[in-house]
Amino acid sequence: MDPEEQLEKLLEVFYDEKLEPKKEAAKQILGLATQQQNLEYLISHEQLLSTLSRTLRDEHKKSTELTLYLLCVFYILSNYLEFHQILSEHQIGDITMKIIESQIQRFDLRYAELMEKQGQPQQLQELRKLNLMIAKQEKLFYVGFTILMNMAEDPIIENKMRKRKIITFLLRMLERNNFYLLIVTLLFLKKLSIVNECKLQMVEENCIRKLKRFFSADNNVLLQLSLGLLKNLCFDSEARLQIEQNGFIPDIVKLLKIPNYRFVSIVLLYLLTLDDKLRLTFGFTECMTLVVKLMLHFPEPIIGKELIALATNLSSSSRNVDHITEQEFQQIVQRALTNGDTLLFRFIKGVIENSTNPEIQTCAKSFVRHFMKLLVTQGKEEDLKFEIIGIVSSIQLNENWVKLLTEPFIEFLHNNLAVGMVDDDIVLETIMLVSQIASNSKAVEILFNNNILNALSQVFTEKVDDDEFIVQYLYCLHQFLYHKIGIAQILAQDDILLQMIQQLNDKNQKVKQMSQEVLDILREYDQELCEKIKETKFCEYNQLWVEHINEQEMMLQEGGDMAFEDEYGGNELDPKMWDSDND
Repeated sequence: MDPEEQLEKLLEVFYDEKLEPKKEAAKQILGLATQQQNLEYLISHEQLLSTLSRTLRDEHKKSTELTLYLLCVFYILSNYLEFHQILSEHQIGDITMKIIESQIQRFDLRYAELMEKQGQPQQLQELRKLNLMIAKQEKLFYVGFTILMNMAEDPIIENKMRKRKIITFLLRMLERNNFYLLIVTLLFLKKLSIVNECKLQMVEENCIRKLKRFFSADNNVLLQLSLGLLKNLCFDSEARLQIEQNGFIPDIVKLLKIPNYRFVSIVLLYLLTLDDKLRLTFGFTECMTLVVKLMLHFPEPIIGKELIALATNLSSSSRNVDHITEQEFQQIVQRALTNGDTLLFRFIKGVIENSTNPEIQTCAKSFVRHFMKLLVTQGKEEDLKFEIIGIVSSIQLNENWVKLLTEPFIEFLHNNLAVGMVDDDIVLETIMLVSQIASNSKAVEILFNNNILNALSQVFTEKVDDDEFIVQYLYCLHQFLYHKIGIAQILAQDDILLQMIQQLNDKNQKVKQMSQEVLDILREYDQELCEKIKETKFCEYNQLWVEHINEQEMMLQEGGDMAFEDEYGGNELDPKMWDSDND
């Protein structure tokens, strides 16, 4: 029979009251829709979609089988983006949402009835009915949610679905066991989770807790989709906290051992390490050990950004860093020096700064000349220079600085204390390096003989409005004051002393505190400085009174006596003006 004639006869059946003929007609129309050459005719038919959508809306509660056939027709059409507008005109999204909501309510009712008959003879029979209904529902849910997911390509329709509790319905599906239904549910949730409102709702409705089951299930597809969904949710701080509270971190760390899950696990763990509190949890896992191994065996010369970012975040916690052995640290440093990996140097800096293992410091000292050589020879690469300066600052060299302060290195310090010639971050890091060198008195003497104090003072003068620079500069001076030569040299800098005295009135408490500490030491060696500090503090405590006196002096200088003369008609005062009215 010709498809057109067949379709016309099938449509007549939908005007009958009986359900069985409608099921058969819907099944045959579905058969026509599965053949791609018929789609254009079916979509252009004037009555087909109207009839099918009307039947679906009116009779979906009467027959699950009929509903499933009709939804399958729209499921096929929804796979084509060109047909989405036509489906929207026939309100297929709205009808599908109502069907899903109705089926969920039906399940809740049947489950409640089963619980009421628990322990009764009818319980087994009710359980069989419930399982039969679940099997039919899961097919219907799979088709229905796939239609909605396809139509959600339009952001406007997606937003309408969100307002109609689509996320609540999807989260209910995570309790089901049908493999294909779980796949479409996780795919849909992952798609919605990139929208902030949807993400917040998922977190609020305990989506994360419901994903825990897929980490213990032996199913690669569901686990991969769950990891992708968690990754999207992890951009929310509350979601990261829930992941930690539900014990996901050890499970995700174990996935680093499996190549298929490694990349998404690295990204997910990186997002989790954005929170300082959560980094402590990683110290109770083998995460740091696994990450170090992955870095050492990374196939490319430059380690991947995702992996090195995770490693850098972990290195900020001593509990994580202490998992690194001396041998592993040595191999990491050698790899960084060989390949010039800037981000790997950043990781090394974090390890040195936070490790409580003395062997790490010893190992770092053995490479210090390599670091110094790299600074002097490849100092034009700003990012690399910044990281290596930080590394050298973190190594406790003490008396070894005397041997390291060679002429090329002194020149390097001068060049990187030149404001405007190098990046501000480099200047700041160099000041911190000088503070570290100042731990040794002989090294301080070498620095002063090479006019490092003048270079620092120039930075202070040019960056007097930058609190971060001022704090680091003052701390550097504080380090110099542990040595007699430092006290003498600083006291000779009148301009700097004056500016430090002015910093006593600074609004920034750190600047004020550091200025106070430095001046408290210096005032013991200079009586004149002590008087200036007293005067400054007096002015600060009596600021209003001083301002008032200054205003009076300004008025007198600008002719305030003339104003007095005009008011009272001359310089001579009438003696009678002091007499009382009674006189």
